[in-house]
Amino acid sequence: MRKESLNITFDGSNYNGFDYARLPIGAARLAAAQQIDEAADSARTAVVGNNLRVIEYQLTEQEATAFKAAGFEGEVPATVQAWVDAAGLTPQAATENILAEAAEWKGALYTIRAARLKGKVDALKAATHDEAEAIADHAIAAINASVVGVGKS
Repeated sequence: MRKESLNITFDGSNYNGFDYARLPIGAARLAAAQQIDEAADSARTAVVGNNLRVIEYQLTEQEATAFKAAGFEGEVPATVQAWVDAAGLTPQAATENILAEAAEWKGALYTIRAARLKGKVDALKAATHDEAEAIADHAIAAINASVVGVGKS
């Protein structure tokens, strides 16, 4: 967790450029919670990229799911065909690859969400600066670990 040059607005006061240890406990809790959110934002971006890519991934997953449900028969959906062409796979292999990757990134997003929410709630209840920092460090580590090895196609 960052502990220097923090900028926090808490209880009507702005604490600009403050060191963590010098913040009032309420502001310290908020700083810890905000850093957990920031780590989650960075991790989600690492997994799925920008918002438009999220839409692309969702569409691709939907089309791949429908194609698989149809027994890999009929016209190959455009999003699946794009992966067939790019990766040199069969339509079935491309579909299975797309669905496996979708499961990976959804799993990472679920883990990020769980660690973010628990960490924030716990940090905002912390009794001391050290406790809030330890909670934030734990949540941030869990968030960062959740995206290791999750690919993007």
